[in-house]
Amino acid sequence: MNRLKIIFAFFYDLLLLCALWFVATIPFLIWQGESFAQNPLMLLAFQIYLIAISYIYLTFFWMQNGQTPGLRTWKLQLQSEDGYLLTRHNSNLRFTLATLLFPIGWIGLLTPKKQLLQDILAKTKIVPIQP
Repeated sequence: MNRLKIIFAFFYDLLLLCALWFVATIPFLIWQGESFAQNPLMLLAFQIYLIAISYIYLTFFWMQNGQTPGLRTWKLQLQSEDGYLLTRHNSNLRFTLATLLFPIGWIGLLTPKKQLLQDILAKTKIVPIQP
């Protein structure tokens, strides 16, 4: 059952991230104009900008209380393997691995540990919490 909760929490957070990306795009469009997509350097800068927005959003919640809004909704928490909240190092490692391994990281849910591959490598885990 935890597998489904993790998937639903991911899609909930993805929906919120899409809304955040939409809002974050407005200042970039005002600054660069609509034709920024024709400039490869500006397109790369825009992609890095969106990744930075995602990084700030996710790592803030991971280090604050271990719960993004999606994890909180499904009563899950992201912890280090020893049961504590994530440090900056754990958060950076998990975000980097999740970015590099997407969507391969989801294969980890099929293993007996039922953990995402990035969680296994970053020594973190998603656990259910009691209300």
